[in-house]
Formats: sequence, C-alpha cells, structure tokens
Amino acid sequence: MDCVIFDIDGTLAEFDAPRLGHLVHGTTKRWQEFHDEMAAAAVIAPVARLLRSLKAQGEAVVLCTGRPEGWRAQTQAWLAQADIPHDALYLRRRDEDHASDPEVKRSALSRIKSDGFRPWLVVDDRSAVVDFWRASGLTCLQCAPGDF
Repeated sequence: MDCVIFDIDGTLAEFDAPRLGHLVHGTTKRWQEFHDEMAAAAVIAPVARLLRSLKAQGEAVVLCTGRPEGWRAQTQAWLAQADIPHDALYLRRRDEDHASDPEVKRSALSRIKSDGFRPWLVVDDRSAVVDFWRASGLTCLQCAPGDF
C-alpha cells in the first residue's frame, strides 16, 4: 500500500534542538528527561494539517521516529492527545540506542517496506535524515532547519 512517512520530533511535535538535543543526540541518551519535556510539546500545526489532509484523501500515514521502542506508550499518548491519525508507528529498535538517526531510519524503512508499505513521500526535519531519505530514492520535504 502506498504511504507517506512523517517524522515526529521537529516535524509534527515542536522540538527545541538547542535546548533539548543534548538529551538524545550524544552517546548517553537521557530518554526520561526528553520524554518529560516532549509530553507537553506543541503540535506543529501546518505539518499536522498536511498529514490530516493526506489521510482524509485516503493516503496511508506511517510515522517513523528515533524515539526508542520502550517509549511507544508515551508516544502513542501524545499522538492521541494531538489528534494525529496514522496507520503505523515505527520506533528505534531496542538494539539501536547508539545508532545514528539516519541508521535508525534506514532500519525502519526496511521494516516499513517488509510490512507492505510503499512510501512515495517523506516529511522530516533533520538534514542528515533528509539526505538519507533522498539517497534512498524518496522525495523528502524538509519542514524545518535541521542541522543538528
């Protein structure tokens, strides 16, 4: 089934990289502090509107995030509170804690395709990840500056 992939943090959820990036972009991940902050993250309205419009037109929506699998419940709670419809949610596997974001997205893309989805468009914010999507042959809309 054709689908559109959306990232979460910095794409659908406001993410202050200068203030919060150090919690998850270093070698030591401080997920509890990160999720405490992100639980109250504002929705990025234009991107959420695009997602809802695509979903209303019948597109399958797949969410793909660098958040770890162990935080699925917290992530789903935020998505429900933010009214973000989706068909599937792919998180960082438990064995990928030290993997880079592009590596995590590469792994997720493999799982997405194995599950029968055929992505044709991606919306993401982080430049290194945008580069990965494009190198994989996908059109990726970069919704925010993402050089972090």
